[in-house]
Amino acid sequence: MGAPASACKTMKPIHMGVHSQPHPAPYELLVWAHSFTNGWPITVQVLGPEYRGLLLEARMFGSTAALGTWQSPPNNTRFLQCSGNPQGAVTHSNMELKTSLATYTWLPPSSGCPPFIAFIATVAHSRETYWLNIKSKILWRDPTATCGTEKFTWTATTVIVLLFHLLLLLSCI
Repeated sequence: MGAPASACKTMKPIHMGVHSQPHPAPYELLVWAHSFTNGWPITVQVLGPEYRGLLLEARMFGSTAALGTWQSPPNNTRFLQCSGNPQGAVTHSNMELKTSLATYTWLPPSSGCPPFIAFIATVAHSRETYWLNIKSKILWRDPTATCGTEKFTWTATTVIVLLFHLLLLLSCI
């Protein structure tokens, strides 16, 4: 039970004959931090109505690779191997209802941290009703982090990606 590894990149459930719901979703991802650094856990919650299905990852914008590792998944959820990482994502382990009281704990990678990440989720209220691309706010790598030794430079692509996502977030408000 839960999302298959084949869903890691697209985040799409393999529910035959069913399509995702239009945005805005009745769910949001609450992140209890503004930045991240290696060794410091980040807590994420799915706010909204009760849900049955979940696929949750941390990603750098423009990438489909899952980053970091999830810790001790709450009841009715389990790890999903994504991007070669056995704890790269969290998914549901059964169809029991999950609530916004469930907290998911993520640890940034110990090396190769990108300059910024966001959490992305697919949340299913039922087999027939689900939402794709539910994104958290952007978290910046803390200047004290030692997981990204490369110097961050603003490239045209980075600026365009950030502006696109900012406009996308503003259109949902």
